[in-house]
Formats: sequence, structure tokens, C-alpha cells
Amino acid sequence: MSSQFHNTMNQFVSTLIVALFYIGSVSSQSLTVLSWNLKDFGQSRDDQEIELIAKELRNFDIVAIQEVVAKHPGGAKAVARLADQLNRMGATWDYRISDPTNSPSPHKRERYAYLWKTSKVSITGGRPKLISELASKVDREPYQIQFKTKQDQVLTILNYHACTHKKHKPERAEIQAISEWLLAQPYDNVIWCGDMNLVISDIAFSKILSSGYSSVLNGEKTSLKMKCKEGNYLSRAEDNVLYKLSTLDYQGGRVMDFVGDGDCGDVSWKRTSYSDHLGVEIKIEL
Repeated sequence: MSSQFHNTMNQFVSTLIVALFYIGSVSSQSLTVLSWNLKDFGQSRDDQEIELIAKELRNFDIVAIQEVVAKHPGGAKAVARLADQLNRMGATWDYRISDPTNSPSPHKRERYAYLWKTSKVSITGGRPKLISELASKVDREPYQIQFKTKQDQVLTILNYHACTHKKHKPERAEIQAISEWLLAQPYDNVIWCGDMNLVISDIAFSKILSSGYSSVLNGEKTSLKMKCKEGNYLSRAEDNVLYKLSTLDYQGGRVMDFVGDGDCGDVSWKRTSYSDHLGVEIKIEL
């Protein structure tokens, strides 16, 4: 065989390897979504605290925040300050903030927020909205948004903060009402995230978990105690992410533990400067 033939074959093989590598890298692209209750997120957070929180968020692609203060403009302004800080950290971010929830009493009203990297997703399906159909059934109606990925896949996210713990378990009725609403929707790829105020093994989740949804966490604790004792700073398994993915693939999930990265003695000030909840991450293959 001629040297020209060998050269042509070598060039073809090299091109093929590069092409296969490119295809593999594209197919293995992922999207990371973080859900985080940021505990009375509002004007009380100073610039240093905003920067600390942004450092925790900068490596995610989409962030869903619960417990943004609604009783004055400080909550919305804090989200804007957080987005501004993230935009100084090497990527371009956009954000949306919900109207105050239609809660039965003023002290229960909150806002939700979404922040995302514009290089990864864009909004589709109209403007984000509080689910008004659920307003009479929950203290704080969930906040829905739909994103389109660069691969033209649509992802629907429901951001939710359950009512607080009570003996007669009203949070159980809320979970069941949202489950029924979600199961009636035609969405292919859904993430339901937030502070559920219930363990995933509670009967309230049985219907949605038996109807095609899965959970990222299975009992891992996510809320923080007031103080750390003998290395134990975790309180309850309250936060979670449920998901149903038809055209996307689940890669994994975890608790984002900003306390475990430091000393146990950091719990007290981190509960104030960050949150009394840890975040929950879900990673999706595009």
C-alpha cells in the first residue's frame, strides 16, 4: 500500500477519534439543580454573607430558593444582590422572584426565587408563576418555572415550602394535594424541590412515589441544630427533591453540607449567615 493511503487512513482515524470524543463529551453534559431554604432571606444579609452564599452556589446551574422575605422589599433586593454577586464570579446569571404567596396570615407569606446560568438554560413556556389552583389547599402555593436546555429539552421545576410542623399534620395534606396536581400534568421532565417539612417515608408521599416519581434523598437529615454536640449538628430530614425524568437521565444527588466542610463549632454562625437548612442537589444528564 502507498504511503499516501497510510496517511489518508491515519488522518481518517484521527478525525474519527476526535469526533467520537466530541460526541461523548456532548452526550455526557449535565445540569445541576440545587434546592435551598435560605432562612428569612432578606435585607438582614450583609454583603459578606451574600458573597459567602454565592460561593456555595456558583458551581450549580440552576438554584431554587425558598423562604425569601415577602413583608418588605428587602427579600427581592437580596435576591438581586445575590445574582449580582454571582455575575462577578465567572458566569452570567439571570433570576426570577415570585409574588408573595397567598398565605392565610401575613407572617406565613413568602417569596420564592430561581437563579440560573444563561449558558445552560433559558426560560420557556411563559413567565414563572405561583400555582393558583393550589392556593386554597396549601399555606404557600408552589412556584413553577420551565427551562429549555441547549439540547432543546424542557425541564419543569416546582419550588415549594411546606407549612410548619403541627400535631395534626397539615403538611401531609399539602403534600398530597400537590402530588395529585402534579400527576395530572402532562410534563415529561419534572423536579419538585423544597422544604417539605416531612420525611420521605411519610405516607403523604406514597402516591407520587408509586406513580413514577423518585426522591434524591432517603432519610438524610438536612436541617441544623442550634448547636453542635459531639460532632452532631443535624436535626431533621425535611428537605428533598422529587423527580420524574422521561427524556432526561438522573445522574445522582446529594446534600450540600456547608457545615461539614468546616469545624463543628461553625454551626451557630453559619445558621445565621447561611441558613438553618442544608441544600439538596440533583444532577441530570442532558
